[in-house]
Amino acid sequence: MKNKPIVQIKNLKKQIGKTTIIHGISLDLFPGEVFGFLGPNGAGKTTTIRMMVGLMKITEGEIFINGFSVQKNFEKAIEHVGGIIENPEMYKFLSGYDNLIHYSRMIPKIKKHKIDEIVKLVGLEKRIHEKVKTYSLGMRQRLGLAQALLHSPKLLILDEPTNGLDPAGIREIRTYIRKIAAEENITVFVSSHLLSEMQLLCDRIGIIHNGKLISVETVKNMVEEQNEVSVHFLVHPLHKAFKFIQERYPHTLSRIKGERLVLNIREEDITEYTKVIVNHGFKLSGIHGEQKTLEEKFIEITGGDLHV
Repeated sequence: MKNKPIVQIKNLKKQIGKTTIIHGISLDLFPGEVFGFLGPNGAGKTTTIRMMVGLMKITEGEIFINGFSVQKNFEKAIEHVGGIIENPEMYKFLSGYDNLIHYSRMIPKIKKHKIDEIVKLVGLEKRIHEKVKTYSLGMRQRLGLAQALLHSPKLLILDEPTNGLDPAGIREIRTYIRKIAAEENITVFVSSHLLSEMQLLCDRIGIIHNGKLISVETVKNMVEEQNEVSVHFLVHPLHKAFKFIQERYPHTLSRIKGERLVLNIREEDITEYTKVIVNHGFKLSGIHGEQKTLEEKFIEITGGDLHV
């Protein structure tokens, strides 16, 4: 990812009336990476995407796609962009192949062999000549990916690409997104509310909160930083222990998960917390540690706002 960035966002701001929606975001996206865009509802994810594709006017700052300014050279910039916004719309009574042929007529110089290559890339070669009305939602999402890739974009924008899919469909789409990024060297920009899925899908994550980009890190660094672990205590009475820990250690991230008290603490502090819990009369019947998840990191950064 040390190549020249495909997308450069420089001091991006959006103001509506006297209200600032986006506060000076700067971000580079690189070829072949899957970049996740996370944030609570109203954080500015959709507003940022709309400005990237020219659907909303930029108040201040610049966006470059493949070296072309979205504001000053929109057609040149946008010709390098493909995208899916939630569920792709198709002609259900046409075959998947006929849908792609119809779409290709709007794009100059799309050859039949290109369509065949894309169909194979998204794994639809066995069903492409069947009517779209017979497709599962996951297959329609893959057909949408094929459509978005026909003109060989440098940037693929996916807004909630796994929306409405069952676990098997989510895994399927994740596999093809990773494959597309790696094999076609395309930059994939994904906006989603599924934290666990973003952890599996993305190379880097950007967290936006109240219109500010407050963290950009690799997924590995985000969940493995320092030596903190997520420690699960099977303790009784649970809620009383939770209140006690909150009062005694107000700066420790603590929460109840199922029947366990979960604390984000350093490995070397586990013994101290265990002694304190036992010495204050709580019954401790089990304890185990886990690597912090992206969800836990997100809670930490956004102050507990999980409404994404």
